[in-house]
Amino acid sequence: MNENDVLRDLLIEFFQLPSTTPTSDLNHSSVSNWDSLAMVQLITEMETAFGVDFDLDEIERLTSYAEIRVVLLRRNVAL
Repeated sequence: MNENDVLRDLLIEFFQLPSTTPTSDLNHSSVSNWDSLAMVQLITEMETAFGVDFDLDEIERLTSYAEIRVVLLRRNVAL
């Protein structure tokens, strides 16, 4: 695990999860408060933090740490 994982840290802080939460558990199925309202707020948070504007196709894919990471890397965001 990368000790300086900005995305992981953002998700853990946003969802108020234990710092020991593995990235494999950072998805909408495992995080009980990852609902539609939280998703809208998370998108805003990530757009601000990473300086991107997600399009609709990307937003539909933002359902887990792994998928968010893929989308951000495609946008050339340094993680």
